[in-house]
Amino acid sequence: MTGFSLNYLNPRNIDWIFFQGNDDASIIWFGYEYFRWTDFFQYPILNNYPYGQELNISLVYTGSIPIVSLILKPFDKILGFPFQFFGIYHLICLFLQAYFTIKILDLFVKCQITKFLFVSIVLLSPILPFNLLINHNGLFGHWIIIASIYLYLIPQFKYRRWISLLILSLLTMAYLFAMILPIFFADLFRRSLNKEINNHNVFLYSVYTFLSIGLIFLLIGVETSNETYSYYQGYGNYRMNLNSIFDPSVSLANINTDSFNFSKLIPNLTDTTNIKGSGDYEGFNFIGTSMILIILTTIINYKKNLIKFTKENYLPILIACLFLVIFALSHKVILNDSLLVSYPLPSFAKKLFGVFRSSGRFFWPVMYIITFFSFYIFYKSINPKKIIAILIIIISIGFIDSSEVYTQTRALKSFNLNYSGHTWKQMLKDPKWEEFGKSYNSIKYIYPEMMPIKNYREITLFAVTEGLSVNGGYLARIKKSSLRKVKADLKLSLEACIFDPSSLYIFTSKKNWEKASLCDTKNETFFIDNTFIIAPTKKVAEILR
Repeated sequence: MTGFSLNYLNPRNIDWIFFQGNDDASIIWFGYEYFRWTDFFQYPILNNYPYGQELNISLVYTGSIPIVSLILKPFDKILGFPFQFFGIYHLICLFLQAYFTIKILDLFVKCQITKFLFVSIVLLSPILPFNLLINHNGLFGHWIIIASIYLYLIPQFKYRRWISLLILSLLTMAYLFAMILPIFFADLFRRSLNKEINNHNVFLYSVYTFLSIGLIFLLIGVETSNETYSYYQGYGNYRMNLNSIFDPSVSLANINTDSFNFSKLIPNLTDTTNIKGSGDYEGFNFIGTSMILIILTTIINYKKNLIKFTKENYLPILIACLFLVIFALSHKVILNDSLLVSYPLPSFAKKLFGVFRSSGRFFWPVMYIITFFSFYIFYKSINPKKIIAILIIIISIGFIDSSEVYTQTRALKSFNLNYSGHTWKQMLKDPKWEEFGKSYNSIKYIYPEMMPIKNYREITLFAVTEGLSVNGGYLARIKKSSLRKVKADLKLSLEACIFDPSSLYIFTSKKNWEKASLCDTKNETFFIDNTFIIAPTKKVAEILR
Protein backbone atom coordinates (compact mmCIF):
# COMPACT_ATOMS: atom_id res chain seq x y z
CA MET A 1 0.00 0.00 0.00
CA THR A 2 2.98 2.30 0.51
CA GLY A 3 3.32 3.17 -3.19
CA PHE A 4 -0.25 4.39 -3.64
CA SER A 5 -1.71 7.89 -3.73
CA LEU A 6 -4.74 9.60 -5.23
CA ASN A 7 -2.62 10.84 -8.15
CA TYR A 8 -1.60 7.26 -8.94
CA LEU A 9 -5.19 6.02 -8.71
CA ASN A 10 -6.51 8.92 -10.81
CA PRO A 11 -7.37 7.37 -14.22
CA ARG A 12 -6.79 10.73 -15.94
CA ASN A 13 -3.24 11.14 -14.65
CA ILE A 14 -0.71 9.78 -17.16
CA ASP A 15 2.12 12.11 -16.13
CA TRP A 16 3.87 9.47 -14.04
CA ILE A 17 3.85 7.22 -17.12
CA PHE A 18 5.62 9.71 -19.40
CA PHE A 19 7.71 11.86 -17.09
CA GLN A 20 8.92 9.33 -14.51
CA GLY A 21 10.64 5.97 -14.80
CA ASN A 22 11.43 3.83 -17.82
CA ASP A 23 9.54 3.17 -21.05
CA ASP A 24 7.66 0.05 -19.93
CA ALA A 25 4.54 1.78 -18.58
CA SER A 26 4.13 3.80 -21.78
CA ILE A 27 4.42 0.66 -23.94
CA ILE A 28 1.69 -1.01 -21.90
CA TRP A 29 -0.52 2.07 -22.01
CA PHE A 30 -0.10 2.55 -25.79
CA GLY A 31 -1.13 -1.06 -26.33
CA TYR A 32 -4.27 -0.60 -24.24
CA GLU A 33 -5.27 2.74 -25.77
CA TYR A 34 -4.88 1.50 -29.34
CA PHE A 35 -6.76 -1.68 -28.47
CA ARG A 36 -9.74 0.53 -27.61
CA TRP A 37 -9.93 1.41 -31.32
CA THR A 38 -10.40 -2.19 -32.46
CA ASP A 39 -13.69 -3.98 -33.12
CA PHE A 40 -15.33 -5.66 -30.17
CA PHE A 41 -15.75 -8.87 -32.17
CA GLN A 42 -12.61 -9.80 -34.08
CA TYR A 43 -10.21 -12.68 -34.58
CA PRO A 44 -7.83 -12.98 -32.97
CA ILE A 45 -9.69 -11.26 -30.15
CA LEU A 46 -6.55 -9.43 -29.02
CA ASN A 47 -5.48 -8.27 -32.48
CA ASN A 48 -4.24 -4.68 -32.18
CA TYR A 49 -3.88 -3.43 -35.76
CA PRO A 50 -3.71 0.33 -34.97
CA TYR A 51 -0.51 -0.29 -32.98
CA GLY A 52 1.88 -1.78 -35.53
CA GLN A 53 -0.52 -2.02 -38.49
CA GLU A 54 0.73 -4.77 -40.87
CA LEU A 55 3.05 -6.13 -38.21
CA ASN A 56 -0.08 -7.77 -36.71
CA ILE A 57 0.81 -7.45 -33.03
CA SER A 58 -1.37 -9.09 -30.40
CA LEU A 59 -2.17 -7.14 -27.23
CA VAL A 60 -0.37 -9.93 -25.37
CA TYR A 61 2.97 -8.67 -26.69
CA THR A 62 2.63 -5.16 -25.28
CA GLY A 63 2.00 -6.49 -21.77
CA SER A 64 -1.24 -4.50 -21.60
CA ILE A 65 -2.96 -6.87 -19.13
CA PRO A 66 -5.42 -8.28 -21.71
CA ILE A 67 -8.02 -9.47 -19.18
CA VAL A 68 -8.50 -5.92 -17.88
CA SER A 69 -8.41 -4.43 -21.39
CA LEU A 70 -11.16 -6.85 -22.46
CA ILE A 71 -13.31 -6.13 -19.40
CA LEU A 72 -13.06 -2.36 -20.00
CA LYS A 73 -13.69 -2.52 -23.75
CA PRO A 74 -17.54 -2.29 -23.60
CA PHE A 75 -17.21 0.87 -21.50
CA ASP A 76 -14.86 2.65 -23.89
CA LYS A 77 -17.09 5.67 -24.55
CA ILE A 78 -17.77 6.16 -20.85
CA LEU A 79 -14.11 6.01 -19.82
CA GLY A 80 -12.98 8.88 -22.05
CA PHE A 81 -9.41 9.86 -22.88
CA PRO A 82 -6.81 9.64 -21.48
CA PHE A 83 -7.54 6.69 -19.24
CA GLN A 84 -5.11 4.58 -17.24
CA PHE A 85 -6.27 1.72 -15.04
CA PHE A 86 -2.90 0.71 -13.62
CA GLY A 87 -3.28 2.34 -10.21
CA ILE A 88 -6.73 0.86 -9.58
CA TYR A 89 -5.61 -2.50 -10.97
CA HIS A 90 -2.63 -2.60 -8.60
CA LEU A 91 -4.86 -1.77 -5.64
CA ILE A 92 -7.21 -4.64 -6.57
CA CYS A 93 -4.18 -6.95 -6.85
CA LEU A 94 -3.17 -6.05 -3.29
CA PHE A 95 -6.63 -6.92 -1.97
CA LEU A 96 -6.56 -10.23 -3.84
CA GLN A 97 -3.07 -10.92 -2.51
CA ALA A 98 -4.30 -10.31 1.02
CA TYR A 99 -7.36 -12.51 0.40
CA PHE A 100 -5.42 -15.56 -0.81
CA THR A 101 -2.78 -15.07 1.87
CA ILE A 102 -5.57 -15.28 4.45
CA LYS A 103 -6.93 -18.41 2.73
CA ILE A 104 -3.54 -20.10 3.17
CA LEU A 105 -3.19 -18.89 6.76
CA ASP A 106 -6.66 -20.25 7.53
CA LEU A 107 -5.17 -23.72 7.05
CA PHE A 108 -2.99 -23.45 10.17
CA VAL A 109 -3.49 -20.11 11.99
CA LYS A 110 -6.47 -19.59 14.32
CA CYS A 111 -5.75 -16.14 15.78
CA GLN A 112 -7.14 -13.34 13.57
CA ILE A 113 -4.61 -10.77 14.80
CA THR A 114 -1.75 -13.12 13.95
CA LYS A 115 -3.21 -13.57 10.45
CA PHE A 116 -3.40 -9.82 9.99
CA LEU A 117 0.25 -9.41 10.98
CA PHE A 118 1.39 -12.19 8.64
CA VAL A 119 -0.61 -10.57 5.81
CA SER A 120 1.12 -7.27 6.55
CA ILE A 121 4.52 -8.90 6.02
CA VAL A 122 3.41 -10.30 2.65
CA LEU A 123 2.02 -6.94 1.48
CA LEU A 124 5.20 -5.14 2.53
CA SER A 125 7.39 -7.55 0.57
CA PRO A 126 10.07 -5.57 -1.34
CA ILE A 127 9.24 -7.37 -4.59
CA LEU A 128 5.93 -5.46 -4.84
CA PRO A 129 7.29 -1.87 -4.80
CA PHE A 130 10.12 -3.13 -7.02
CA ASN A 131 7.55 -4.00 -9.71
CA LEU A 132 6.03 -0.53 -9.31
CA LEU A 133 9.43 1.11 -9.67
CA ILE A 134 10.31 -0.83 -12.80
CA ASN A 135 6.80 -0.31 -14.26
CA HIS A 136 6.03 -4.02 -14.65
CA ASN A 137 2.31 -3.46 -14.33
CA GLY A 138 1.12 -6.90 -15.39
CA LEU A 139 3.68 -8.61 -13.18
CA PHE A 140 2.20 -6.95 -10.10
CA GLY A 141 -0.44 -9.70 -10.00
CA HIS A 142 1.41 -11.80 -7.42
CA TRP A 143 -1.92 -12.88 -6.00
CA ILE A 144 -2.04 -15.39 -8.87
CA ILE A 145 1.12 -17.06 -7.53
CA ILE A 146 -0.29 -17.15 -4.00
CA ALA A 147 -3.60 -18.53 -5.28
CA SER A 148 -1.71 -21.36 -7.01
CA ILE A 149 0.06 -22.22 -3.75
CA TYR A 150 -3.31 -22.23 -2.01
CA LEU A 151 -4.74 -24.66 -4.57
CA TYR A 152 -1.75 -26.94 -3.96
CA LEU A 153 -2.29 -26.90 -0.20
CA ILE A 154 -6.04 -27.46 0.03
CA PRO A 155 -7.22 -31.01 0.85
CA GLN A 156 -9.00 -31.70 -2.46
CA PHE A 157 -7.86 -31.28 -6.05
CA LYS A 158 -9.89 -28.55 -7.82
CA TYR A 159 -9.29 -28.82 -11.56
CA ARG A 160 -11.86 -26.19 -12.58
CA ARG A 161 -10.24 -23.67 -10.29
CA TRP A 162 -6.82 -24.60 -11.64
CA ILE A 163 -7.72 -24.25 -15.31
CA SER A 164 -9.51 -20.96 -14.57
CA LEU A 165 -6.42 -19.64 -12.78
CA LEU A 166 -4.10 -20.78 -15.58
CA ILE A 167 -6.21 -19.06 -18.26
CA LEU A 168 -6.54 -15.94 -16.11
CA SER A 169 -2.78 -15.82 -15.59
CA LEU A 170 -2.18 -16.12 -19.36
CA LEU A 171 -4.60 -13.24 -19.95
CA THR A 172 -2.81 -11.20 -17.30
CA MET A 173 0.87 -11.81 -18.02
CA ALA A 174 2.48 -14.81 -19.70
CA TYR A 175 5.28 -14.84 -17.12
CA LEU A 176 2.77 -15.48 -14.33
CA PHE A 177 1.29 -18.35 -16.34
CA ALA A 178 4.73 -19.92 -16.79
CA MET A 179 5.47 -19.51 -13.06
CA ILE A 180 2.37 -21.33 -11.81
CA LEU A 181 2.32 -24.07 -14.45
CA PRO A 182 5.00 -26.14 -12.60
CA ILE A 183 2.95 -25.80 -9.40
CA PHE A 184 -0.13 -27.12 -11.22
CA PHE A 185 1.75 -30.20 -12.42
CA ALA A 186 3.26 -30.61 -8.95
CA ASP A 187 -0.29 -30.67 -7.59
CA LEU A 188 -1.27 -33.31 -10.15
CA PHE A 189 1.76 -35.38 -9.12
CA ARG A 190 0.94 -34.95 -5.46
CA ARG A 191 -2.68 -36.06 -5.87
CA SER A 192 -1.49 -39.07 -7.84
CA LEU A 193 0.98 -40.08 -5.12
CA ASN A 194 -1.78 -39.74 -2.53
CA LYS A 195 -4.10 -41.92 -4.64
CA GLU A 196 -6.61 -39.06 -4.80
CA ILE A 197 -6.64 -39.27 -8.60
CA ASN A 198 -5.45 -42.18 -10.74
CA ASN A 199 -2.87 -42.03 -13.53
CA HIS A 200 -5.56 -42.10 -16.21
CA ASN A 201 -7.12 -38.92 -14.83
CA VAL A 202 -3.70 -37.31 -14.48
CA PHE A 203 -3.21 -37.91 -18.20
CA LEU A 204 -6.68 -36.56 -19.05
CA TYR A 205 -6.19 -33.44 -16.93
CA SER A 206 -2.84 -32.81 -18.64
CA VAL A 207 -4.36 -33.21 -22.10
CA TYR A 208 -7.34 -30.98 -21.25
CA THR A 209 -4.95 -28.34 -19.96
CA PHE A 210 -2.72 -28.31 -23.04
CA LEU A 211 -5.74 -28.28 -25.36
CA SER A 212 -7.36 -25.42 -23.41
CA ILE A 213 -4.18 -23.35 -23.41
CA GLY A 214 -3.62 -24.10 -27.10
CA LEU A 215 -7.14 -22.90 -27.88
CA ILE A 216 -6.53 -19.70 -25.90
CA PHE A 217 -3.29 -19.18 -27.84
CA LEU A 218 -5.25 -19.33 -31.11
CA LEU A 219 -8.01 -17.05 -29.88
CA ILE A 220 -5.74 -14.30 -28.58
CA GLY A 221 -3.14 -14.46 -31.36
CA VAL A 222 -0.08 -15.84 -29.59
CA GLU A 223 2.68 -16.38 -32.13
CA THR A 224 4.57 -19.67 -31.71
CA SER A 225 6.56 -20.00 -34.93
CA ASN A 226 10.33 -20.48 -34.85
CA GLU A 227 11.01 -17.24 -36.71
CA THR A 228 9.47 -15.25 -33.87
CA TYR A 229 11.78 -16.87 -31.37
CA SER A 230 14.80 -15.70 -33.35
CA TYR A 231 14.12 -12.22 -31.94
CA TYR A 232 14.14 -13.38 -28.31
CA GLN A 233 17.49 -12.70 -26.68
CA GLY A 234 18.76 -12.24 -23.18
CA TYR A 235 18.34 -15.58 -21.39
CA GLY A 236 21.33 -15.79 -19.08
CA ASN A 237 21.64 -11.99 -18.75
CA TYR A 238 18.39 -11.24 -16.90
CA ARG A 239 19.01 -14.00 -14.38
CA MET A 240 18.93 -14.41 -10.62
CA ASN A 241 22.12 -13.81 -8.65
CA LEU A 242 22.72 -16.37 -5.88
CA ASN A 243 22.95 -13.49 -3.40
CA SER A 244 19.71 -11.82 -4.49
CA ILE A 245 17.62 -13.16 -1.58
CA PHE A 246 19.75 -11.15 0.84
CA ASP A 247 20.78 -8.25 -1.40
CA PRO A 248 18.57 -5.24 -0.53
CA SER A 249 19.73 -2.95 -3.34
CA VAL A 250 18.77 -2.79 -6.99
CA SER A 251 19.97 -0.52 -9.79
CA LEU A 252 17.49 0.28 -12.54
CA ALA A 253 18.17 1.77 -15.94
CA ASN A 254 16.26 4.90 -17.04
CA ILE A 255 14.92 5.70 -13.57
CA ASN A 256 15.39 9.16 -12.08
CA THR A 257 17.01 7.62 -9.04
CA ASP A 258 19.43 5.02 -10.34
CA SER A 259 19.62 2.87 -7.23
CA PHE A 260 17.03 1.82 -4.67
CA ASN A 261 17.91 0.37 -1.29
CA PHE A 262 15.34 -1.68 0.61
CA SER A 263 17.34 -1.89 3.83
CA LYS A 264 19.55 0.30 5.96
CA LEU A 265 20.49 -2.56 8.30
CA ILE A 266 21.53 -5.17 5.75
CA PRO A 267 24.61 -4.29 3.68
CA ASN A 268 24.46 -4.11 -0.08
CA LEU A 269 26.07 -7.03 -1.88
CA THR A 270 28.07 -6.80 -5.06
CA ASP A 271 26.57 -7.92 -8.36
CA THR A 272 27.20 -7.59 -12.09
CA THR A 273 25.19 -4.40 -12.59
CA ASN A 274 28.20 -2.44 -13.84
CA ILE A 275 29.05 -5.06 -16.47
CA LYS A 276 27.74 -4.19 -19.93
CA GLY A 277 24.72 -6.27 -20.90
CA SER A 278 23.98 -7.36 -17.35
CA GLY A 279 20.35 -7.56 -16.29
CA ASP A 280 20.82 -8.34 -12.60
CA TYR A 281 17.96 -6.04 -11.69
CA GLU A 282 15.49 -8.53 -13.22
CA GLY A 283 16.68 -11.05 -10.64
CA PHE A 284 15.89 -8.82 -7.66
CA ASN A 285 14.47 -11.19 -5.03
CA PHE A 286 15.23 -9.57 -1.67
CA ILE A 287 12.90 -11.24 0.83
CA GLY A 288 12.85 -8.26 3.17
CA THR A 289 14.16 -7.51 6.64
CA SER A 290 10.96 -8.75 8.28
CA MET A 291 11.21 -12.15 6.60
CA ILE A 292 14.89 -12.47 7.51
CA LEU A 293 13.95 -11.81 11.15
CA ILE A 294 11.13 -14.36 10.89
CA ILE A 295 13.55 -17.00 9.60
CA LEU A 296 16.19 -16.21 12.25
CA THR A 297 13.59 -16.30 15.04
CA THR A 298 12.27 -19.62 13.71
CA ILE A 299 15.76 -21.16 13.64
CA ILE A 300 16.42 -20.07 17.21
CA ASN A 301 13.11 -21.40 18.53
CA TYR A 302 12.78 -24.49 16.32
CA LYS A 303 11.61 -27.64 18.06
CA LYS A 304 12.38 -31.19 16.99
CA ASN A 305 9.74 -33.18 15.13
CA LEU A 306 7.80 -30.01 14.40
CA ILE A 307 7.62 -30.69 10.68
CA LYS A 308 5.33 -33.64 9.92
CA PHE A 309 4.92 -33.47 6.15
CA THR A 310 4.73 -36.72 4.24
CA LYS A 311 6.95 -37.35 1.24
CA GLU A 312 3.88 -37.47 -0.98
CA ASN A 313 3.00 -33.90 0.03
CA TYR A 314 6.37 -32.14 -0.06
CA LEU A 315 8.27 -34.00 -2.82
CA PRO A 316 6.22 -32.67 -5.80
CA ILE A 317 6.42 -29.03 -4.72
CA LEU A 318 10.11 -29.48 -3.90
CA ILE A 319 10.75 -30.70 -7.45
CA ALA A 320 8.78 -27.73 -8.86
CA CYS A 321 10.84 -25.32 -6.72
CA LEU A 322 14.08 -26.93 -7.86
CA PHE A 323 13.03 -26.50 -11.49
CA LEU A 324 12.10 -22.86 -10.92
CA VAL A 325 15.40 -22.11 -9.14
CA ILE A 326 17.50 -23.73 -11.89
CA PHE A 327 15.62 -21.77 -14.55
CA ALA A 328 15.92 -18.52 -12.56
CA LEU A 329 19.70 -18.94 -12.20
CA SER A 330 20.00 -19.74 -15.94
CA HIS A 331 23.02 -21.45 -17.51
CA LYS A 332 25.26 -18.69 -16.12
CA VAL A 333 25.29 -19.10 -12.34
CA ILE A 334 26.47 -15.89 -10.65
CA LEU A 335 27.45 -15.19 -7.05
CA ASN A 336 28.08 -11.52 -6.32
CA ASP A 337 30.10 -10.40 -9.36
CA SER A 338 31.69 -13.78 -10.09
CA LEU A 339 30.67 -16.43 -12.60
CA LEU A 340 30.59 -19.75 -10.73
CA VAL A 341 29.22 -22.10 -13.36
CA SER A 342 28.51 -21.79 -17.05
CA TYR A 343 27.28 -24.54 -19.31
CA PRO A 344 26.24 -24.53 -22.98
CA LEU A 345 22.62 -24.81 -24.07
CA PRO A 346 21.42 -26.34 -27.34
CA SER A 347 20.18 -23.76 -29.84
CA PHE A 348 16.57 -24.96 -29.51
CA ALA A 349 16.77 -24.52 -25.72
CA LYS A 350 18.12 -20.98 -26.08
CA LYS A 351 15.22 -20.06 -28.35
CA LEU A 352 12.66 -21.73 -26.08
CA PHE A 353 14.04 -20.24 -22.86
CA GLY A 354 14.45 -16.89 -24.60
CA VAL A 355 10.64 -16.55 -24.63
CA PHE A 356 11.00 -15.91 -20.88
CA ARG A 357 14.40 -14.29 -21.00
CA SER A 358 13.96 -12.49 -17.65
CA SER A 359 14.45 -15.77 -15.84
CA GLY A 360 15.31 -14.14 -12.50
CA ARG A 361 11.60 -13.54 -11.94
CA PHE A 362 10.93 -17.28 -11.74
CA PHE A 363 12.17 -17.34 -8.17
CA TRP A 364 9.07 -15.47 -7.03
CA PRO A 365 6.93 -18.61 -6.47
CA VAL A 366 9.80 -20.15 -4.49
CA MET A 367 10.09 -16.98 -2.42
CA TYR A 368 6.39 -17.13 -1.50
CA ILE A 369 6.63 -20.84 -0.70
CA ILE A 370 9.57 -20.07 1.61
CA THR A 371 7.50 -17.26 3.12
CA PHE A 372 4.48 -19.43 3.98
CA PHE A 373 6.65 -22.34 5.13
CA SER A 374 8.49 -19.91 7.44
CA PHE A 375 5.16 -18.60 8.74
CA TYR A 376 4.06 -22.16 9.52
CA ILE A 377 7.26 -23.04 11.41
CA PHE A 378 7.26 -19.66 13.18
CA TYR A 379 3.64 -20.06 14.26
CA LYS A 380 4.24 -23.57 15.57
CA SER A 381 7.52 -22.67 17.32
CA ILE A 382 6.67 -19.44 19.14
CA ASN A 383 4.71 -19.24 22.36
CA PRO A 384 1.13 -18.14 21.47
CA LYS A 385 1.25 -15.53 24.24
CA LYS A 386 4.32 -13.90 22.74
CA ILE A 387 3.77 -14.30 19.00
CA ILE A 388 1.74 -11.11 18.49
CA ALA A 389 4.25 -8.92 20.30
CA ILE A 390 7.16 -10.49 18.43
CA LEU A 391 5.44 -10.03 15.06
CA ILE A 392 4.65 -6.37 15.82
CA ILE A 393 8.33 -5.74 16.62
CA ILE A 394 9.49 -7.59 13.49
CA ILE A 395 7.06 -5.72 11.21
CA SER A 396 7.98 -2.35 12.74
CA ILE A 397 11.69 -2.98 12.21
CA GLY A 398 11.09 -4.11 8.62
CA PHE A 399 8.84 -1.17 7.77
CA ILE A 400 11.19 1.44 9.22
CA ASP A 401 14.15 -0.25 7.57
CA SER A 402 12.54 0.01 4.12
CA SER A 403 10.70 3.31 4.65
CA GLU A 404 13.03 5.29 2.39
CA VAL A 405 12.25 3.21 -0.72
CA TYR A 406 8.52 3.27 0.11
CA THR A 407 8.73 7.07 0.08
CA GLN A 408 10.59 7.02 -3.24
CA THR A 409 7.99 4.71 -4.77
CA ARG A 410 5.13 6.90 -3.62
CA ALA A 411 6.84 10.03 -5.00
CA LEU A 412 7.39 8.46 -8.43
CA LYS A 413 3.83 7.18 -8.72
CA SER A 414 2.31 10.42 -7.39
CA PHE A 415 3.96 12.57 -10.02
CA ASN A 416 1.58 15.09 -11.57
CA LEU A 417 2.29 18.24 -13.60
CA ASN A 418 0.17 21.37 -13.53
CA TYR A 419 -0.79 22.16 -17.13
CA SER A 420 -3.78 22.35 -19.42
CA GLY A 421 -4.25 20.65 -22.78
CA HIS A 422 -2.89 17.39 -24.11
CA THR A 423 0.14 15.76 -22.49
CA TRP A 424 2.03 15.42 -25.78
CA LYS A 425 2.23 19.20 -26.04
CA GLN A 426 4.54 19.17 -23.02
CA MET A 427 6.96 17.08 -25.07
CA LEU A 428 6.56 18.17 -28.70
CA LYS A 429 6.63 21.95 -28.85
CA ASP A 430 6.28 22.86 -32.53
CA PRO A 431 2.71 23.99 -33.39
CA LYS A 432 2.85 22.10 -36.72
CA TRP A 433 2.18 18.84 -34.84
CA GLU A 434 -1.36 19.95 -34.09
CA GLU A 435 -1.99 20.49 -37.79
CA PHE A 436 -0.44 17.11 -38.58
CA GLY A 437 -2.94 15.54 -36.20
CA LYS A 438 -5.84 17.11 -38.09
CA SER A 439 -4.50 16.23 -41.54
CA TYR A 440 -3.35 12.61 -41.36
CA ASN A 441 -4.74 9.24 -40.30
CA SER A 442 -1.55 7.34 -39.58
CA ILE A 443 2.17 7.59 -38.97
CA LYS A 444 4.63 5.50 -40.95
CA TYR A 445 8.11 5.07 -39.54
CA ILE A 446 10.86 4.69 -42.10
CA TYR A 447 11.69 2.12 -41.03
CA PRO A 448 9.87 0.36 -38.18
CA GLU A 449 12.07 -1.63 -35.82
CA MET A 450 11.67 -3.45 -32.52
CA MET A 451 13.73 -0.70 -30.86
CA PRO A 452 12.55 2.56 -32.49
CA ILE A 453 13.93 6.10 -32.49
CA LYS A 454 14.58 7.81 -29.17
CA ASN A 455 11.53 10.10 -29.29
CA TYR A 456 9.06 7.39 -30.26
CA ARG A 457 7.22 7.84 -26.93
CA GLU A 458 6.45 11.47 -27.65
CA ILE A 459 5.43 10.74 -31.23
CA THR A 460 3.25 7.75 -30.30
CA LEU A 461 1.59 9.76 -27.52
CA PHE A 462 0.84 12.47 -30.08
CA ALA A 463 -0.49 9.86 -32.50
CA VAL A 464 -2.80 8.03 -30.10
CA THR A 465 -4.12 11.34 -28.76
CA GLU A 466 -4.86 12.77 -32.19
CA GLY A 467 -6.28 9.56 -33.67
CA LEU A 468 -3.35 8.39 -35.82
CA SER A 469 -2.39 4.73 -36.02
CA VAL A 470 1.32 3.81 -36.16
CA ASN A 471 3.20 1.18 -38.14
CA GLY A 472 5.68 0.50 -35.36
CA GLY A 473 6.71 1.23 -31.82
CA TYR A 474 8.51 -0.44 -28.98
CA LEU A 475 7.21 -3.95 -29.57
CA ALA A 476 8.32 -6.66 -27.15
CA ARG A 477 7.59 -9.52 -29.57
CA ILE A 478 7.41 -9.45 -33.33
CA LYS A 479 7.31 -11.85 -36.26
CA LYS A 480 10.49 -11.57 -38.27
CA SER A 481 8.87 -12.19 -41.68
CA SER A 482 6.20 -9.54 -41.03
CA LEU A 483 8.81 -6.91 -40.17
CA ARG A 484 10.92 -7.85 -43.18
CA LYS A 485 7.92 -7.59 -45.52
CA VAL A 486 6.74 -4.25 -44.12
CA LYS A 487 10.21 -2.73 -44.50
CA ALA A 488 10.61 -4.12 -48.03
CA ASP A 489 7.22 -2.74 -49.11
CA LEU A 490 8.03 0.67 -47.68
CA LYS A 491 11.41 0.68 -49.40
CA LEU A 492 9.87 -0.15 -52.78
CA SER A 493 7.26 2.59 -52.33
CA LEU A 494 9.87 5.21 -51.50
CA GLU A 495 12.12 4.16 -54.38
CA ALA A 496 9.12 4.61 -56.67
CA CYS A 497 8.34 7.91 -54.94
CA ILE A 498 4.89 6.66 -53.95
CA PHE A 499 3.59 8.19 -50.73
CA ASP A 500 0.34 7.44 -48.95
CA PRO A 501 -1.39 10.85 -48.77
CA SER A 502 -3.16 9.88 -45.55
CA SER A 503 0.09 9.05 -43.71
CA LEU A 504 2.72 11.23 -42.09
CA TYR A 505 6.22 9.83 -42.71
CA ILE A 506 8.75 9.94 -39.89
CA PHE A 507 12.33 8.98 -40.72
CA THR A 508 14.82 7.44 -38.34
CA SER A 509 17.71 8.26 -40.70
CA LYS A 510 18.63 11.69 -42.03
CA LYS A 511 20.12 10.06 -45.14
CA ASN A 512 16.85 8.29 -46.01
CA TRP A 513 14.92 11.49 -45.30
CA GLU A 514 17.09 13.57 -47.63
CA LYS A 515 16.83 10.96 -50.38
CA ALA A 516 13.03 10.72 -50.08
CA SER A 517 12.76 14.52 -50.05
CA LEU A 518 13.93 14.61 -53.68
CA CYS A 519 10.92 12.58 -54.86
CA ASP A 520 8.26 15.25 -55.16
CA THR A 521 8.66 18.98 -54.69
CA LYS A 522 5.01 19.15 -53.67
CA ASN A 523 5.76 17.09 -50.59
CA GLU A 524 6.81 19.20 -47.65
CA THR A 525 9.82 18.29 -45.52
CA PHE A 526 10.21 19.28 -41.88
CA PHE A 527 12.80 18.90 -39.18
CA ILE A 528 11.01 19.75 -35.95
CA ASP A 529 11.49 18.59 -32.38
CA ASN A 530 14.53 16.60 -33.50
CA THR A 531 12.36 14.59 -35.91
CA PHE A 532 12.75 14.13 -39.69
CA ILE A 533 9.33 14.36 -41.38
CA ILE A 534 7.83 14.23 -44.85
CA ALA A 535 4.23 15.41 -45.19
CA PRO A 536 2.85 14.01 -48.49
CA THR A 537 1.09 16.16 -51.06
CA LYS A 538 -2.68 16.84 -50.91
CA LYS A 539 -2.38 17.34 -47.19
CA VAL A 540 0.35 19.96 -47.15
CA ALA A 541 -1.99 22.84 -48.04
CA GLU A 542 -3.99 22.18 -44.90
CA ILE A 543 -0.82 22.31 -42.78
CA LEU A 544 0.53 25.48 -44.40
CA ARG A 545 -2.85 27.14 -44.18
